Amino acid sequence: MNIRLKSQIKWCRPEQGKIKINVDASFIRDTEQAGIGIIARDSQGQVIFSSGRVLFHCKDAEEAELLACREGLHLAIQWVAAPVILETDCLLVTNMLKARFGDRSSKAMMVRDVKELINELREVEILHCKRDQNRVSHLLARMACLDVFTIVICKRDLALHAAPEFVLSVIEADCNPIID
Repeated sequence: MNIRLKSQIKWCRPEQGKIKINVDASFIRDTEQAGIGIIARDSQGQVIFSSGRVLFHCKDAEEAELLACREGLHLAIQWVAAPVILETDCLLVTNMLKARFGDRSSKAMMVRDVKELINELREVEILHCKRDQNRVSHLLARMACLDVFTIVICKRDLALHAAPEFVLSVIEADCNPIID
């Protein structure tokens, strides 16, 4: 008998002095409803801010993912002074945002909007990650998509927790290799 255990890849902390913003989207094709989830953490795993909200009349998952990137960068412009790592588990969106030449897809305007926001920040690195490394933003997006909540923006200095209660255990598991 051959048993293979799937090891889970954990969220990776950013290096000291940087903030990592993980974004994700959840999309329901039949209803054209989507949810986006965003979480920003520092090198200690401390949450700087988190957000999740429902989107109506979304065309596809990539559009929702681009909107999550845009919202994450908007929040970073408001609340982050350090260099930013923007991380998504959507390889297509990662490639669109990293492309040096103009986008000619139906998403060209959104890609341009996101790139303009990138230029407003001091330093932004765009990275692709695995779904297992994006669990918190995925959960925020999924709950928003299911219309459990329509908008939550939590900031560390303005709330008891900088994330909704339903993701706190996932955040803790991400930051502590013993828990899971």
